[in-house]
Amino acid sequence: MSVRQRLASLHRQWLALPPWTGALLALVILVAITASMNPAFLRGENVLNVLRQSSFWGIIALGMTFVIILGGIDLSVGSVVAFGGGLSIVVMNTAIDAAALVSRYQAAVEQSLAPPCGAVRYGLARLFLACGVGGSEGFGVAAAFVAALLAGLLAGWITGLLVTKGRLASFIATLGGLAAYRSLVLVLANGGELRSQSPDLFKVIGAGGIPIPGTNLARAGSLPIPLLIPWPVVLFVLFAVLSHILLTRTRYGRYVVAVGCNERAAVYSAINVERIKLLTYVLIGFLTGVAALLVASRMNSVSSSSTGLYFELDVIAAVVIGGTSMVGGKGTIVGTVIGVLILGVVSNMINLLQVSTYLQGLVKGLIIVTAVLVQRRPGGEE
Repeated sequence: MSVRQRLASLHRQWLALPPWTGALLALVILVAITASMNPAFLRGENVLNVLRQSSFWGIIALGMTFVIILGGIDLSVGSVVAFGGGLSIVVMNTAIDAAALVSRYQAAVEQSLAPPCGAVRYGLARLFLACGVGGSEGFGVAAAFVAALLAGLLAGWITGLLVTKGRLASFIATLGGLAAYRSLVLVLANGGELRSQSPDLFKVIGAGGIPIPGTNLARAGSLPIPLLIPWPVVLFVLFAVLSHILLTRTRYGRYVVAVGCNERAAVYSAINVERIKLLTYVLIGFLTGVAALLVASRMNSVSSSSTGLYFELDVIAAVVIGGTSMVGGKGTIVGTVIGVLILGVVSNMINLLQVSTYLQGLVKGLIIVTAVLVQRRPGGEE
């Protein structure tokens, strides 16, 4: 066998491998290089920190995988994270501070002064008091969870309607959402920051986790402080497993791939394309709402200008790096998880090696372009 034939055979074997094989190889190389340059990278607390930071937008990347396989895109996820997180804090604070809020509002109206909040929030506070849950931190946190999830679901449903009934390109529909939801959270926070009034309970899900037996961060202290597997990481793993099953083992997953491969053929095959598209955008909306809740809980606050900023870049990059085709019809959840880990390692590597954080955007941009070039097949087709 000649050298050319051997190379052709190796090339065919490479193409026969799963599409995420190259991403996995890149992840292994990145981990090896970073660990050799800075051994602190492999410490348990640093590994868990990488996983925690990646899981926030990794959860959204799972939903983005379905959207891109479908042949669409969602540029609004970062703004929805800020809006959902901000709305959850506003609802929670209203429940916790309901009595004082109503009292201050009524006093301001009697004295012809500017009220301390809008009429909607005042009405919500009165409703909480009438139901006997005003002032309850537990109820406030539960209401915050519901508000974040509903905000994400509503955003996904609106996008789905614009794409299916409004016949808008997903790029245009979500580009409008990117601006609209960021504007809404700016209004909620009056251009500033929303801080949680929950002293401890709200931040448990974002900052807490499952203790790892036998570990201790306070080696010199009298009481051991174990390493925690963060709840965001646990949820990311759970949603990744469920998303893999949904994509590969259900009729819905097969329909998503079919629509992404050839929408017209899917219509002729009696697939309700509009319903599949709507469900897909609702799915990513739900996962974005979960991420919004986790981000707000982790920081115990939401910045109207910076929370969720550029999340869409990280999310799309992770999906593309994992081998999902930007033209639709092909992709895996396993690849997306690997892409999420690659971006997490790159960000951590830049910090550990004391490289300017301003270069992170350049590195991620190069990774996206390289990943798309690697995916291309002879003849210019992906």
